[in-house]
Amino acid sequence: MNGLGETRAWLDGLGFTVTDEALWVEALTHGSIGAERDYQRLEFLGDRVLGLAIAEWLYRREAGSEGELAQRLNALVSRATCAGIAHDIGLPEHVRLGKQARDDGAHASDNVLGDVMEALLGANFLETSFSATRE
Repeated sequence: MNGLGETRAWLDGLGFTVTDEALWVEALTHGSIGAERDYQRLEFLGDRVLGLAIAEWLYRREAGSEGELAQRLNALVSRATCAGIAHDIGLPEHVRLGKQARDDGAHASDNVLGDVMEALLGANFLETSFSATRE
C-alpha cells in the first residue's frame, strides 16, 4: 500500500492527527481502486460523529423545538454541505480513485466528496477522540 506522501502534510495542515497512515489511506480510497478496504466503513462512522457533533452544537446554541433542530441538523450534515467543505479544503486532489472513476469525474462528485469527508472525520475519531474531532 502506498503511503500518504504530500497528502499527509495537507491533512496535518487541516488539523487532523495522522498516526496510522493506513487508516487515512483507507479514508481517502474509493472502491474503484480495487483495494481490500475503501472509505465506506469510515464514512459510516464519520457520519455518526458528525451528526452527534452538530446535534450537540445545535442543542447548546439554538432554542428551537425538536422538529426545528432536526431540520437544521439535516441541512448542516447533508451530503451537499460535506461536499462543499471538501471542495473548500482541496479534498478532490487527494481522493484515491481508479482510472474509470477518475475518467468519469468522481473527484468532483458531491456524492464521493461528501462520503470521503465523513470518512476523514471517522478516521480522526479513531485516531484521537470525539472531542478532538468535534473541534
